[in-house]
Amino acid sequence: MNLLPHQEVSHQFMLDRKRVIVADEPRVGKTLPTAMAATNHLPALIVCPAIVKTVWKDAIERTGYTGEVTIINGRKMAENFEASGIVIINYDLINSIKRIGKFQTLVLDESHRIKSHTSLRTKAALKLMKMIPRVYALSGTPIPNRPIELYPLLSGLGIYRGSYYDFALRYAKMWQAPWGLDVSGASNLPELRAMIQPHMIRRTKEEVFTNYQDPIVSLITFDLPIDQREKEFNAENIVNHPNPLMAIEGLSQIMKEAGLRKVQQACEFISEKLQHEPVVVFAHHKEVVAQIEGILGFHAPSVITGDTPSSIRSVLIENFQTGKTRLFIGNLSACQEGIDLSVADTVIFVEPTWQTSALEQASSRVENINKQGKAPLIYLLTIANSLDHTILKKVLKKQNIINQII
Repeated sequence: MNLLPHQEVSHQFMLDRKRVIVADEPRVGKTLPTAMAATNHLPALIVCPAIVKTVWKDAIERTGYTGEVTIINGRKMAENFEASGIVIINYDLINSIKRIGKFQTLVLDESHRIKSHTSLRTKAALKLMKMIPRVYALSGTPIPNRPIELYPLLSGLGIYRGSYYDFALRYAKMWQAPWGLDVSGASNLPELRAMIQPHMIRRTKEEVFTNYQDPIVSLITFDLPIDQREKEFNAENIVNHPNPLMAIEGLSQIMKEAGLRKVQQACEFISEKLQHEPVVVFAHHKEVVAQIEGILGFHAPSVITGDTPSSIRSVLIENFQTGKTRLFIGNLSACQEGIDLSVADTVIFVEPTWQTSALEQASSRVENINKQGKAPLIYLLTIANSLDHTILKKVLKKQNIINQII
C-alpha cells in the first residue's frame, strides 16, 4: 500500500517516536498511516468511536496486513479478549477491560474523548497508556474547548509530568471562583505550545489538499418566536462552560424546544438545497432528527443517531456515498467524528453545537483528501435574536485561542 507523501511523513514520525500526537486537521488522512505504523509493533489495540470500528478494520486490510483482526462488541467480550494481532474496541467499552496483556501499540483515535481527567473513560485510557509502550493519539481537534482538556493526554503520554493542579495553574489560569476552582482560562500558551511541538505532527488542509478552499459559513436566521425563559441565562457563563446543555438546569429542554420550532422552516431550506446536490444535516437532539426524518422521509434518507445499531451504520453511510440517497441526517454526538460523507459539499446544522471542535469535526465529514477545488458550504440555522444566535457568534471566536496552542 502506497501512502501519499504527507502520510509517509506521519507514518515515519510515529515509527521514530514511541508516544506521539497526530493532530492533522480532520480529513487530511490520519487513519491509514497510523494503521500501517500499528502493524509494525504487534499486538496492537485500537480505541476509537463505535461508528468507525469498521473504518479501522478496512484501513488495516488496505495496508496488506493478513493477520488476526478482532472487533470487540459488548462488555462481556471486552472482559475476555486476548492481546493478539490487532484488536479494535470503542471508548465506551475500555472501562470493562480486565486484562491488558502484552500489547505493544495503543492507538487512541479521536483522543480528545479523554479530555475529562475525572471520567471513568479517561482513567481507563490512562491505565492503557501507562502499560503499553507505543501510543499514537489521533485528533484533528485535540483541544475541544480549553487548554485544561489537554492535561489527561499530555500526562498519559509523559509529555507533562506535573500534577493536574500544577497544569491548571500554569496553563489554564486557575483561580478560586465563588463556585469553586475555575480552570476555564488560558495562560502561558507559547510555553505550552513549545512543550507539545516535539511530540506532535500537524498539517492543515491548506497544506495538503489539492486546491483546498476554506468552507463558506453562513448564519441563517429564521423569524420565529423566542422562548422568554432564554432571558434567564447568561450567555457568557454558557460560553465558558464545557458542557452547558448537560450541566445548566433547564437549558437543554429550552434549546430542544427551539430546535423543534425550527424544523418546518429547516426542512423547507433543506428541500431547496436537495434540488441541486446531496446534503448532510446535523442536529443535537434525537427528537429534532426524528421530526426532520418524518417530514423528509420521502427522500429515503440515511439517518444515524446514538440509537442506530452499529451493524447497519456503515450500510447507511455507504448508501449516501454511493448515491442511493441524497440526504444524510445525523445527530452530532453519533456522527461528528471519523465518518466519510464527502459525496456532499453542503452541511446544514439545524441545531448548531456550541463546541467549536464539534462544528469543525462535523463539517469536515464532507471533505476528502481527493476532492479538488470546491469550497464546502456550511449553514448554521438559528432563530433571530435568540440565545443560540448570540452564543454561536461568541463561541466561534474561541477558535483563536486554540490556534495559538496547536
